[in-house]
Amino acid sequence: MNGLSYLLDTLIGLLKGNDEAISILSGINLPACGFSAITRMELLSYPDLTIDEEQAINRLLDRMTHLARRMVSR
Repeated sequence: MNGLSYLLDTLIGLLKGNDEAISILSGINLPACGFSAITRMELLSYPDLTIDEEQAINRLLDRMTHLARRMVSR
């Protein structure tokens, strides 16, 4: 077992302050959440992404497990 409890897909709802997304994830230990390289690319490739938004995305992702990185470091 890899220790992850959740695999999260694109987190746009959470980052945009969607109440339902925030409610679902409240109380979840973020290091127990994993995300894929595709999710990272989807979030960071938005054409009108501001620097503040990019930094917010990276701060959130830094608290989670990037699955591609984890698989390589076995």
